[in-house]
Amino acid sequence: MPNSTVIKWLHRALTAALLVFVGFQYFANQPPDDDIYSQQQITPEVYLYVTKYKGGGATVSDVYRYYLDTKLQDNLLEHLKKRSPFMVADTGDAKISGYGSHVNVNLTGRVYSFTNSDLFYAGNVAIMPIISLNATGTR
Repeated sequence: MPNSTVIKWLHRALTAALLVFVGFQYFANQPPDDDIYSQQQITPEVYLYVTKYKGGGATVSDVYRYYLDTKLQDNLLEHLKKRSPFMVADTGDAKISGYGSHVNVNLTGRVYSFTNSDLFYAGNVAIMPIISLNATGTR
């Protein structure tokens, strides 16, 4: 009889732990609550979109997300929420230029995350620019 009680309690504990884990994953993977900060054309096919996190306050630093995509007309934020940014930084004024399939990023500030490639579609054509980063940190 005591073994079945232990098994029941272990089952309940495991179920509760899994529910907490699934709940955390759900809330951690919600799309960010951002506003469009800026947009510019980099090359004829590549446009840069920068969003700024509108939450936080005096104790939370600014968070800017950088996306590359084709020219977007409507529902920019809805489209960008489905994408992953190629860079997340604490500054929204990075100098970004491009030529061919290369995109150069120069910024002064903290870079929270970065990937040197991105993939998106212009119609049926896949565009995969190569991204170079030159970052100078701040103290």
